[in-house]
Amino acid sequence: MRILAIETSTYSGSIAVLGDEGLLGEYFFNVGPSHTEKLVPSIDWLLGELGMDKADLTGVAVSIGPGSFTALRVGISTAKGICFSLGIPLIGVSSLETLAMNLPFSPYNICPVIDARKGEVFTALFSSNNGKIERLLEDMVISPEGLAENIKEKTIFIGDGALLYRDFLEDILSDDILFSPHNMNFPRASCQALLVIDKFKEGLDNKSQWDGIMNLAPHYLRKSEAEISKDGR
Repeated sequence: MRILAIETSTYSGSIAVLGDEGLLGEYFFNVGPSHTEKLVPSIDWLLGELGMDKADLTGVAVSIGPGSFTALRVGISTAKGICFSLGIPLIGVSSLETLAMNLPFSPYNICPVIDARKGEVFTALFSSNNGKIERLLEDMVISPEGLAENIKEKTIFIGDGALLYRDFLEDILSDDILFSPHNMNFPRASCQALLVIDKFKEGLDNKSQWDGIMNLAPHYLRKSEAEISKDGR
């Protein structure tokens, strides 16, 4: 089994390959919105370093958002192209759940927060149960004030949105808030793969349980600028 994971929901990006032996390799970049130029060459480079090519892959996991509209489209279209050409399964993963997986043994609730711009954030709420991430609230787009209202107990915040609104959240929530280390605030492809590896192990031949390659779409949570402009006309 060789699973490629692609994570491009924010300005950072990463790819990883998991096998039966565990994590075989991961490449992370945080150089701004350059996924179009970097993603495919990065995949080729990582596979080459591992002595593999795309034909060795048995499945692909990809982030479906929420997050950057353009970055998500790049990741999903790349994943679709690989899976369609090889006839291998594709599965989409929430970028917020991927981000929460950075803290799989947290004793507190985990609140991933991605900056959605326009004074809003993408967020959800999870708990950790023996290293398994369990969802408490669905993915949503909300104001920082609305986010604070959803926090009822001690919670650790993670993500670029948590950094952006740290002062505000600390003022509102005081003792009920913790923040993850700075290097943990990016969704990682290796965490994404770990979230779905068991599903791949359950049976790669049962295609009915995988996301349809051509039907998989980004989970934006709100309209793009182009759609807003179109509706306004």
